[in-house]
Amino acid sequence: MPTLSEFSKLKANVNLATAVEKRFYEPFISNRNRLEGLPRQAEFEKSLRAETADPMWMLTRQWQLGEFQGEDAGTACQAKILSEEQRPGVLTFGNKASKAYDPFQTPLEPEVESEAVEVNLYLQVQMGRQFFRILGESGKSGYKEIFLGKYPLTSEPNEKDREGVLFAQTVMGKFSDGSAILQDIQSGAFADWVNGEAGFEDADRELLAKEISTQFDTWFKKLYNQAGTGQSAWIPDRMEYNFSLEMPHPEASKSVVLEADQYASGKLDWSSFDENVKNSPVEIEQEDNLKETVQTFIPAPLHYSGIPNPRFWQMEDGQIDFAKIQSGTTGLLSMLITEYGITYSNDWFILPYPMKINTYCEVKNILVTDVFGQHILISPTFTDPEVSWHEFAVFRHSERKNLTSPRNRFYLAPSILKLQQGEPLEKVNFMRDEMTNMVWAIENTVPSIAGGGREVKLNKPRFDPLGEPDNPESKIRYLAGTSVPENWIPFIPVHKENSVQEIRLQRARIPNAPPPCSLLLTEKQKVHFIEEEEVPRAGVIVKRNFKRTRWIDGKTILWVGRTKTTGRGEGWSGLMFDRLLPIENTKT
Repeated sequence: MPTLSEFSKLKANVNLATAVEKRFYEPFISNRNRLEGLPRQAEFEKSLRAETADPMWMLTRQWQLGEFQGEDAGTACQAKILSEEQRPGVLTFGNKASKAYDPFQTPLEPEVESEAVEVNLYLQVQMGRQFFRILGESGKSGYKEIFLGKYPLTSEPNEKDREGVLFAQTVMGKFSDGSAILQDIQSGAFADWVNGEAGFEDADRELLAKEISTQFDTWFKKLYNQAGTGQSAWIPDRMEYNFSLEMPHPEASKSVVLEADQYASGKLDWSSFDENVKNSPVEIEQEDNLKETVQTFIPAPLHYSGIPNPRFWQMEDGQIDFAKIQSGTTGLLSMLITEYGITYSNDWFILPYPMKINTYCEVKNILVTDVFGQHILISPTFTDPEVSWHEFAVFRHSERKNLTSPRNRFYLAPSILKLQQGEPLEKVNFMRDEMTNMVWAIENTVPSIAGGGREVKLNKPRFDPLGEPDNPESKIRYLAGTSVPENWIPFIPVHKENSVQEIRLQRARIPNAPPPCSLLLTEKQKVHFIEEEEVPRAGVIVKRNFKRTRWIDGKTILWVGRTKTTGRGEGWSGLMFDRLLPIENTKT
């Protein structure tokens, strides 16, 4: 039997061995410390007073840190803002055509993006059905057969357009061509035909030529928002919208314009515009509406989520976790933001500034009055000679050309808030192919005569299989070149005019291949160029679809627009030339 001392030593060795084994898979904590208050009384009156054990030491430290130095820390109680406003009223498109623009009628996006609706079988039937409905409401349904004979539907659907073929079989002979009726109404040929047609009664000729035709024309203009003749902001070789807004007040005898020459995202904002000047104004005159205003506001303290509370005994709401702030070498920005929030959060105030849409505004000065009655004048940062070289400003438009007096101006664009988009009518993927040194425009979606878009999925083999060779002993065959699907349209690099270094992309065609089907690739004939830098390595995807929104007066606006987004990267078409391929012997 071991003695008591030997048993204690044995137990200690076992515990030590167990501890050594556990330290590899269990946390080893030597001690624990917890700092907390230890109340010894039921009342907290003395603790809440936050008494200082050594007041003299506290006062000395405050004196050493300079906290006894007087500061003018009066709280702002009033602010007056001196501003200058004007409203642009002329919209100039990329092709230099201009028009007067009223922002309270339509937002900017439909005015810039809208284009003529493509006339297809669906539009012809839609317009013809509406025309027959107007005839029925006027009590003249008996004239339908006359209009069916005068304006019949004609269409030659593509056999690959399955929905278009079925749609054409369904509507042929049941509706008139409403598009042809509207064209004759606008040209005046409709009234001449109605007055000379023997099938109409004399009492109904004026009704058909004036009231019904006017009602039909008004219905179509309210349904679709279309651009006027020659008013197009789309630049095909850039695949972007290009337009500008002109100010009524000149700057040093030059017109000030807001340019947006790289817009293709579908949503306009203040950052889409740059400030520029031009020598000659447009032909459309606009009244000078430049005015200066002074508005008075009460400054409100700046608040944000997790801001420290200024009062000593006011409890924090826990919306910010200071323990998760990164304090390493890469967390410098986090520490700066934290220091700003803790130290200077109560030094910032907010001033509201109401603006109307389509307003170009410049805040020239702010006069702040504190509770001590002192007035402080705040000017824009770039007017201070010490910091003017920084050119720091928030919500300030970039200047294409330096003006005589730089300004800190902001444009509140009349842009849409919510947008509904239909399925793409056209979708073209521009993809770089470095193996063949060209760009491919892949038509993923092309228009259908049934009204929407139809997807194109073609998996054509690279080369046709060889049947029986002329020489049974042959083991190889010569192939001049492989093929690609029909919806792959090539764009080859060519030199620009008068340049041996710069290139651009020109639309080409695979031998014996059909022409493109989308409007995006056929709107420029006969030569279609695209700037080489517009197709990066990631590629671009251009879509054309219907868009719908509501404006401030409740009016519904429907138009056809285009959008450009980032592509899916590079690819390979499999196009090769001068190939020797083995002949597989299928005989047993």
